Amino acid sequence: MHDRSHSGANIIPRVMLPLCKRPADFVGSIENLLRRARRACYNRRVTSSPDTLALFDRIAQTFNLSLDLDDVLNRVMDEVIAVTCAERGLIMLRGADGQLALRAARGVDQHDGTSAHLESVLSLVELVTRTNAPQLFADARQAPDFRDSSGMVDPPWRSVLCVPIQLKDRNIGVIYVDHHLQTGVFSEQDAELLTALGRHAAIAIENARLFRAMDQQLASLQLLHEISVDLTSTLDLDAVLIATLERVQHAFAAETASILIVEGDELVFKVALGAKADEVKPFRVPLGHGIAGWVAQNRRGTFTNDARHDERFYAAVDKGTGFVTNMLMAAPLALKDHVIGVVEVSNKPGGFTDADLDLLSTIAASAAIAIENARLYQIAVEQGRIERELQMAREVQANFIPRDTPHIPGWEFSADWQSAFEVSGDFYDFIYGEQPQLGIAIGDVADKGMAAALFMTLTRTVVRTSVLHGRDAADAISAANRVICADAAAGMFVTLCYAQLHCGTGEVQLVNAGHPAPLLYRADCDQLSELTPHGLPLGISDTAQFPDERLALNAGDFILFYTDGLTDALNAQGEEFGKSRLLSVIHEHRHDASQSMVDALRQSLLEFIGAAAPVDDMTVVIARRTA
Repeated sequence: MHDRSHSGANIIPRVMLPLCKRPADFVGSIENLLRRARRACYNRRVTSSPDTLALFDRIAQTFNLSLDLDDVLNRVMDEVIAVTCAERGLIMLRGADGQLALRAARGVDQHDGTSAHLESVLSLVELVTRTNAPQLFADARQAPDFRDSSGMVDPPWRSVLCVPIQLKDRNIGVIYVDHHLQTGVFSEQDAELLTALGRHAAIAIENARLFRAMDQQLASLQLLHEISVDLTSTLDLDAVLIATLERVQHAFAAETASILIVEGDELVFKVALGAKADEVKPFRVPLGHGIAGWVAQNRRGTFTNDARHDERFYAAVDKGTGFVTNMLMAAPLALKDHVIGVVEVSNKPGGFTDADLDLLSTIAASAAIAIENARLYQIAVEQGRIERELQMAREVQANFIPRDTPHIPGWEFSADWQSAFEVSGDFYDFIYGEQPQLGIAIGDVADKGMAAALFMTLTRTVVRTSVLHGRDAADAISAANRVICADAAAGMFVTLCYAQLHCGTGEVQLVNAGHPAPLLYRADCDQLSELTPHGLPLGISDTAQFPDERLALNAGDFILFYTDGLTDALNAQGEEFGKSRLLSVIHEHRHDASQSMVDALRQSLLEFIGAAAPVDDMTVVIARRTA
């Protein structure tokens, strides 16, 4: 094959110029000379079969040198210009959306898709893609078909050739060339040659596309693997969020990336990267507002490459930060039954695609599981810490409960303390005063959990201190009430029953502060009765008065103190154990030892509630005079 300039040099000296009388005739003669010279050049290159085969062999080798789509398109464009001697040329390919887009050009600004040149040839391009037939115009100015297709009355170029790029029976684009100085630059042979070249190019382009798609899939798989490693390498929630977001931002070359977590009916920026990252974090997006809110509400991803004209766009964040969001893509962080958040990226060069959304949605699905696992781990760690603290609190609280009952000649004491939860609001205490005095206190804080346990500890300490000062029982409880009222939080109070025993005479001074009335058994008449309750609970009013009740226990008599967790206990049917069952059990075992009565009461209660979980603490204390 010969070089084009060399062939032209052999031809031009042999062409005789006609005698010209006018400059215009001279110009026309020069144009005709160039046209004849060029045609001779072309004929010498491709009319012989060996030269044509050599041309396509070189073209095939050139196309096969690269699998990069942009590089392949530029090589095709160079070969087209070289083969046709065109002044300008362009290649347009169909994208995933089916629309034609300029992908390579010579003599045309391929970054200016709205230039006058491109606008004028688009209709011709559409005609070629629609008919799958080449369009050749030796002189576009004299061709009504071209003027009609392009919409131009006086086109600024003369020779025009446009051929389809065919892959089997599918049109994937066009090759367009023109020349604005010479007419008749392109011939039917050029059209045939360019059409054949287009078929070769179609294969090279498709191979490059497949390679790019495979390369992108491999990159996506690599990214997913790296993200999977990041997500499974730690259970620290903040580390998981940051690692995920950094990978996402890098994968899409996005200007910003953020993860929003659902809190109530709002989305909160948990992590943000890129421009204005710190400024965006205070913003809260209502569910259903903005693209992120839409994604969370509809549980599916979306993207827009024209955010400011998308009716879902939430402009408040941009207004508050000064950031400009042009493109936005978001995917839900969704578990089986609910959405826990949204991951979004903005302003990707070239815009987002359906493939981008598929990748982000896949990342988000894995991230959601990792985020939930990290969150559950944090909850488990916190729960473990709380349980350890509660266990320690229970052990501390149990130390405030007497481990042994008093051993006093002529008396028998028994007690049982059962906490419904880790810590209890119930307590009982034996307070040893000057011989032969013994104080018995039983209390129940009107609350549950740690607060009740702390308040119980306060009450026990205050009551014990007040009683040991040697006051009268009623005065001691009144003094304790004033201290408790001063220290009690709003709404906290405790019921208390305090009995001051004179173990020598059997005399009992009883003070009741809103507590269930004790049961009194008289052996001489074999009668079990309920004492009269008196007074308000401690912690309600610092001026409250607490009258006492005095009685004497004889041999065989006993007093039973209890908290309302015993009578309020529920079985699986929602029935209460009740006071009547309490009286029945105690009456049945009234002649037993005090510990046997406590054991029988516990057994009866367990049989009653069955598998039902206890709803309140239960405490029982029995003081029986045996002699």
